[in-house]
Amino acid sequence: MNAVTGATGERADARRDGDRVTMFEIFFDLVFVLALMRVVDLMEAQPTPAGFGRGVLLLLLLWWAWCAYIWLGNRVRLDRGRVVVAILVAMCALFVAALAIPGAWESPAGTLSPALVLAVAFIVVRASYFAVFLSTSGRDRRLRTQLLIDAIPQTGSSALLIVGAVLGGDLQSVCWAVAFGLDFGVGWLASRYNGWRVASPAHFVERHGLVLIIALGETVLSSGAGLGSTMRDSAVEPRSIAAALLAFAIVLGIWWSYFRGPSIAAHRALLRAAPARRPALARDGYTLGHLPLVAGTVFVALGVRLLLEDIAVAPAAPAHWGAIAALSGGLACYLLGLGLFARLATGAWSRAPLIAGVLTIVLGAVALGLASLAALALSAALVVIAALATASQTRRTAV
Repeated sequence: MNAVTGATGERADARRDGDRVTMFEIFFDLVFVLALMRVVDLMEAQPTPAGFGRGVLLLLLLWWAWCAYIWLGNRVRLDRGRVVVAILVAMCALFVAALAIPGAWESPAGTLSPALVLAVAFIVVRASYFAVFLSTSGRDRRLRTQLLIDAIPQTGSSALLIVGAVLGGDLQSVCWAVAFGLDFGVGWLASRYNGWRVASPAHFVERHGLVLIIALGETVLSSGAGLGSTMRDSAVEPRSIAAALLAFAIVLGIWWSYFRGPSIAAHRALLRAAPARRPALARDGYTLGHLPLVAGTVFVALGVRLLLEDIAVAPAAPAHWGAIAALSGGLACYLLGLGLFARLATGAWSRAPLIAGVLTIVLGAVALGLASLAALALSAALVVIAALATASQTRRTAV
């Protein structure tokens, strides 16, 4: 018996059924969400279709990198032994990536361009994950084969990240989009080999729920940032209080629709699934199904921040199209994604968020002619109604 194995030959730091998320993992997720919010900063500085497209691309790259650590953390504890060192390296790289994100498409003013720094940081994050996963795979030959298969598209995507960073501009966007498509597409197809395992369904579910909560917390912070000086102690405007409460109602509606909605049935489905079936459910319902939820939340944070800035400066003026596009698009992405998540995780569609998602798109077109505060109020009302309807549907189906 060596230092990393127990009497049964199993690793002492192996994840076991029923294990919960550790404080170290939450710390890791905080750095990840910081990177997400830096994407919001990038899009706020470039509220154009090109800026939004770049934001989506970075969200995809960040999400795919973070998901790798969810699967890793479900196999071994990340807060024990030599694994900690590799995770700290990944956290540092992710932190550096967050710092470089706002300038990712800007011309370099110094020795290193922000794009190149970001590309290298992404590569370090993925390399750390691969090294730890491979070293902890032990005698699981199927897992080792799965990892080696995945290493092929990861190597190609890493090269494309560097090439794109060197080229810059639109070619950078193209190279990075192809890099994500290669890594994601081949990785998704390779997962059919079924070398992955879900050791603790409770841990897997909790980790995704917690990162959504942290992202919602950043949305609350965006509300404060958007109001700016209108909430000074010496000059509190009633409209600012109303706008802040409406923004908070949107955050509350998102929370309620998820944690009182499909997440309950999805958790039960993953717990009850046979061990051989769990990886597919986790991949589809969580790795894939949670992407529109987190991406939608990020765009909601951007839309709320932009709308509140408009309210602070010109409350009676029509809302800026970028703010409406971000808020309505983010809500539609989240709500439609919530319905899709229910289908992928439980096999049944959740109708209420799907209907609300379609109505949000219509609302976005209508809100373009409304004042910012009115647009925010309509969005908040729709999200709250959708959340209550989703929770009600969940209770009925659970009986």
